[in-house]
Amino acid sequence: MRPSILRLSAIRWTPAVGLGAGLGLMLATGLAWAGLDALAAARTRLWTVEARASAGAVPVKRLLPVEASHGQEDRRTAEAALLAAIRGAAADRRLLLERVAPVAADRALPAELGADVTVSGPEADVLGFARAIETAHPAIRFARWRIGRTGPGETAIRLDARAMAVWEPR
Repeated sequence: MRPSILRLSAIRWTPAVGLGAGLGLMLATGLAWAGLDALAAARTRLWTVEARASAGAVPVKRLLPVEASHGQEDRRTAEAALLAAIRGAAADRRLLLERVAPVAADRALPAELGADVTVSGPEADVLGFARAIETAHPAIRFARWRIGRTGPGETAIRLDARAMAVWEPR
């Protein structure tokens, strides 16, 4: 025996089936138009953000609360404040600050500040440094990080990380 396969010819076309199929097609068309309108609005917003980013403009809508973002008037001052906070946290814990360097600004994300950081020292002090940076105000977060021993047989550890913050002039 052959398994029965549903064939279109097996559907009995009645006025109720035709009306149901027509309503289904109308609903699908309406949803498609709504989706296209949402896509057009999203594209318009994206083009606006890209135009502002390429012009170096700061976003109109605040990304973070005032106390969580760096509010200096220009980007260089905000970067200097970020680096000073990192240097201060390392000095407070008597860590060896091997490297702290600003990350080049990304034109697509004009409000983002970044710094590459490498510190080394006793494990408790390095972890305290990371905790102090992550809980600081204005907010600084590690976008990526790696912790490891400074060398074979060494007791000190090294934190290699990228610190990120948000700059929004007040």
